[in-house]
Amino acid sequence: MGLLELEMRGTTALLTLRRPPANALNHEVFRELSALLPKLCVPAVRAVVLTGEGRFFSAGLDLFQVFSYSPLEATAFTTAFDDGITGLFALSIPVVAAVNGHAVAGGAVLAATADHRLMAEGSGKTGVTELLVGVAFPTSAMEAIRYSCAGPHLRELLYRGQTYLPADALSRRLVDEVVPAAELLPRALSLAEELGRIPQMAFATTKRALRAEALATMAAARANGEDPIWSVWRTPETVAAMEAYRQRLGSKRG
Repeated sequence: MGLLELEMRGTTALLTLRRPPANALNHEVFRELSALLPKLCVPAVRAVVLTGEGRFFSAGLDLFQVFSYSPLEATAFTTAFDDGITGLFALSIPVVAAVNGHAVAGGAVLAATADHRLMAEGSGKTGVTELLVGVAFPTSAMEAIRYSCAGPHLRELLYRGQTYLPADALSRRLVDEVVPAAELLPRALSLAEELGRIPQMAFATTKRALRAEALATMAAARANGEDPIWSVWRTPETVAAMEAYRQRLGSKRG
């Protein structure tokens, strides 16, 4: 079994991230995601539900692994990340995120690719912590967040990097709906089925129009190859910030 499980529930594809303990994102996750995307673009699939296994939707990037990649591995990772995030964001069919627990940094970005984000009531938190960690937002991630979290709290979300319990996440547009934990997956599947019944061409045309500006910005960032923002991740300042962050995490684990 891979890190992403694809299961059909009628005409809805249920995509579950299974990388315990925190469903952290690495090259392999995004490689699998990119490989799965074509399977979602067939007539038999009318909608997608994206969720995680356990207490985490996703804790974000596996920073210990990502920052240990060789230069070649790092390039492969950035390509897979952008392909995965942009590909999900660009899907023409409805995508519903069932945020079952913590969704932090890259986890919140993954949820932001969806058309509707439901979050389970409880102690799970979500937020975009990238600047606190010391890394810049790749264009694909920034545009997904800018689109899905648009509103008066966007700068707060980006600059302060806080994480929020469900009610506060809802008020800040990090999610679109909060539901009892036991109802999360049934509600997500029901909504996906409802949206999937909309004539596909009408839905796809409307979705494409809504997301056109964000998708154009994503494409422009990669017009000459790799998004230039990734080079910021390789600067001495970012590497030093990441090393300090890893040490803080290591001391907490110890």
